Amino acid sequence: MGLIGPVPARVDASIKVALLSLIATAVAGGWSAARACRLLELNPLRMARWRAREAVGALVDRRPGGNPVHALLPAEITAILTIAGQWADIDRSHRKLAHRGSYLGQVWVSPSTFRRVLAGHGVALPARPVRAKPKRKPLPEWLEYRPRQLWMWDVERHEALWNRAVVKGHRLRALAGAC
Repeated sequence: MGLIGPVPARVDASIKVALLSLIATAVAGGWSAARACRLLELNPLRMARWRAREAVGALVDRRPGGNPVHALLPAEITAILTIAGQWADIDRSHRKLAHRGSYLGQVWVSPSTFRRVLAGHGVALPARPVRAKPKRKPLPEWLEYRPRQLWMWDVERHEALWNRAVVKGHRLRALAGAC
């Protein structure tokens, strides 16, 4: 069978048949099914499920995934693509577009579902525009700039504060005052 260690999560139907027949032979020889499963490193519950599936002829694994009832309908996918085509230049975000769909009453999906549908259909949202770099205010002419040292005090803007200022030390004791 080529099995080393515990039985993998997915095995072919032929391996399942061989394991079940091996366990049946061991049980016929006086072993318990649990002991045979323990030796083969196979979960006894899994063996019981395989026996039940073998009885109805459905030992071959089905395709994973099943048929989810919460899957998107084709009309919902069309609505998502329509909203993205009409509003992508304005909203520029899958989150905003998902909310836009519910505001318009066309589709009610989560933003992650909206993004997943757009990515699945190769639709890319426009990038955000690059923000212009803000202009720095020039330093005053009287200020002398030296690297890693900048000391200045704009007294023109704060001279009204000097009329009420009280300078205190670290022990909250008044050291100086101006009136």
